Amino acid sequence: MRARVVVVSVVLLAVVAGGAFAVWRGVAPDGRARDADVAEPEPMKITDPVAEPAAEPEPEPAPEPTEAELLADAPVVSATSESGVSVTAPEGFLATEAFARVDAEIAALRDQGYSVGVSLVDLRTGRSISYNADERLYPASSIKALYCAMVCETSGGSGGMADVMERCLVDSSNEDYEALIGAYGMPAFGAWLGAHGATEAAYDGSIWYYPDISAGELAACWQEIYRFGTSGEAGGAELAGYLARTNYTPAGALLRDECEVWAKPGWFPDNGELVATNDAGVVFSESGPYVFAVMTDMSANLDGLTPLIDALDAAHHVMCGGGSPQ
Repeated sequence: MRARVVVVSVVLLAVVAGGAFAVWRGVAPDGRARDADVAEPEPMKITDPVAEPAAEPEPEPAPEPTEAELLADAPVVSATSESGVSVTAPEGFLATEAFARVDAEIAALRDQGYSVGVSLVDLRTGRSISYNADERLYPASSIKALYCAMVCETSGGSGGMADVMERCLVDSSNEDYEALIGAYGMPAFGAWLGAHGATEAAYDGSIWYYPDISAGELAACWQEIYRFGTSGEAGGAELAGYLARTNYTPAGALLRDECEVWAKPGWFPDNGELVATNDAGVVFSESGPYVFAVMTDMSANLDGLTPLIDALDAAHHVMCGGGSPQ
C-alpha cells in the first residue's frame, strides 16, 4: 500500500514538472507553440466609405431689371428733350435707351431735310410722346380713315356702300374715296373733324378732299376712331374690320404678327407741290392700346417710316411699364 502511494506521488511530480518545463519552452499544455511576446490582432472593422458632400451650385445672379421695371414706380412728369421731343412719362424716361432710339430716328429723318411730325398717346394712361406735332402736313390717303369714320358714325355703317368703303380703306382706292364723298359730301366731314380734336383742319376739311392736318390732330381723330370701333355702336365693328386689314401700312407690316393694328397709311410722290409719307392708327399692344401718327414730307417711301415706328412701339412699352396705369 505504501509503495503505491509513493509511485503515484512520483508520477504526479513528473507531470507537474513537465508542464512547467513546457511553459518555459513556449509550448502550451495542449502541445501548440505560442508567442508570448506578440499580442493577438484586433478584428478588422469594415465600414462603408463616406462620400464627400456635393458642392452646392452657385446661385444664379438676379436678372437686371428692365427699363420698364425701373420706371414702374416713378412719378409721371412732362418734359422736353434738348432735341425738342416732348413726353408725358415716368420721371427718368428721357434717360432710357428706348427714348434715345426714338430721338435718334427722328433726328435721322430731320437730318435728311425732311419735316417730321410725331404723336403717340397711350389710351389707358394718357402718357405720350410728341415731336413737331402742331405742324400741318399733307395727309395723302391717311385722311381716308377719318372720312370713313365720319360716314360710319353718322350712318350707322357704310350705308349700303360696304364694297366701296372696303376698297377705299383696305386698298386705298382714290376712286372709291371720291365715290363716298359724292354720296356724303364734305361739310359733314369738316364738322366731324372740328368735333374730334382737329380744329385747325376742320375748315379745309369741309372743302378739300385731302386737308392738311398735323400729327397731333390726326392722332386725336384716331382716339375717336378707337372709341367708336370698340364701343359696340352701329358701324363701329364694320369700320374696325376694314382698318384691321389695310394694305401698305408700315405699322401693320411690323406689328400685326404680334397684335391687332388698325391703321391707314398715306403716300404721295413729290410733284413739286405735294409730297407725303405717313402712317397712323391704333396698336393694341401687350403694353396697352395706343394711337400714333407719324407724318413726313418724304416722297412716297413707306419703308422709310419703319425704324421710327418700331422705336416708338418699344418706347411705349418702356414708358407704360407693361401698360399698367399709374
